[in-house]
Amino acid sequence: MLTSVRKATARIPRKLRLPLAGAVALTLAATGLTLALPDGGGHLIANRAQLGRACGGLLPYGELAERVPDAVRGRVDQYGTLLHPGEESRSLLNCTLDWPGHGGVHVEAATLVNHLPYELKTEDLLAPGHEAPGVTGRDSDDEGPLWVVAECPKGLTGRARPSTQMYVSVGMDKASVRTRFRIAVEVAAGVAERANCGSASALRPPARVIDTYEEHDADGGPVDSGDYGSVRVEEPGRGIGKCRWMTARSRAGSAPLRGTWTATGDLQRSRLLSVCQARRWNDDKSAYTDPQPAPLEPVTADATSWAGDLGRSAYRDYERDGEYPGFDDRPDTLTDTDATLALWARSECAAGPTYHRVSVRPDLDGAVDGAYRLSRAQRAQMSARVHQLMKSYLSAPEGWPKAQHCHDTELLGEVEQWT
Repeated sequence: MLTSVRKATARIPRKLRLPLAGAVALTLAATGLTLALPDGGGHLIANRAQLGRACGGLLPYGELAERVPDAVRGRVDQYGTLLHPGEESRSLLNCTLDWPGHGGVHVEAATLVNHLPYELKTEDLLAPGHEAPGVTGRDSDDEGPLWVVAECPKGLTGRARPSTQMYVSVGMDKASVRTRFRIAVEVAAGVAERANCGSASALRPPARVIDTYEEHDADGGPVDSGDYGSVRVEEPGRGIGKCRWMTARSRAGSAPLRGTWTATGDLQRSRLLSVCQARRWNDDKSAYTDPQPAPLEPVTADATSWAGDLGRSAYRDYERDGEYPGFDDRPDTLTDTDATLALWARSECAAGPTYHRVSVRPDLDGAVDGAYRLSRAQRAQMSARVHQLMKSYLSAPEGWPKAQHCHDTELLGEVEQWT
């Protein structure tokens, strides 16, 4: 075809060739035709059109259009009940848009009838990562996709039963965390709108994303590998209002446990999820805060809540590891320095049935030969402390349970997490 074009062009006077070439280009653009050029390019228009159609048309075009390459043809692999209502699939949407050699984006949306395929334990929610205020979800610094959870009050149909929550996960090469959060939220809003489940208007792309654990060297720059002699850590969640009940600065007047505590928490501002942790530790001195803890006194305490199907998913995470009430009693001898006593409860809160879990980790520095044998009185004392922690959590004026109007609380039992 190109040879024929060249022969035809040769018969046109030279001074008319450039204007005519421009007219031909405009005509091709207007009709949607594309000439395949020898350099392998020419795919931009088709790829952007594909972006608008892919994944049920739910990908945010304005966020991604500039990332679409010209050099290669895009490929789409997609399925799910949102695209094909009669399809036997656990996914509402499972879609990959790929530009070979130039990256791509993968999006998955499913009801929370399905187990959230990402850990929701307290330690996972406090691990270094990124969070967006107003969005339930996070991006962990460990490998793995970003995930968010959104509400659908009118219900989404799952394979087993309806759910009022869904999750969306996003993986994308060479994209900022903010971009991936915005993709996830816009996909969730699109799913909610098509399912008419009532939450689309509440789902707005985040204005900002926060790094929950930032390391800097003495000059404020990045930390070089192995150079930790003068590392300064910033934790934006430290001292957050909803966790102050764990410290002496609480409006309640005193911390629920003896000692000087520093509290930190998540930054999601979510009605589905909350986590707080407090430590009796001075980072500058690398030592416990004064007054020094007595043997078996708590040195770490945490409090976490998960609402609705998110709560059921979190509870299954602990069940899978045998860390749930009624599993079994552990031995009287503590040999694990991370030994923890947890207490579970369940309430009715603003977003539905909610699980609460609080835990304390005792000081075992005085253990003899690496072991500490508990007396009956010491077990009772540990139990009293974790019950006091739960009571303070549920009643704290500035705490998450009060903000979410939790009521009708039932204690489910203690869990001895040691071997």
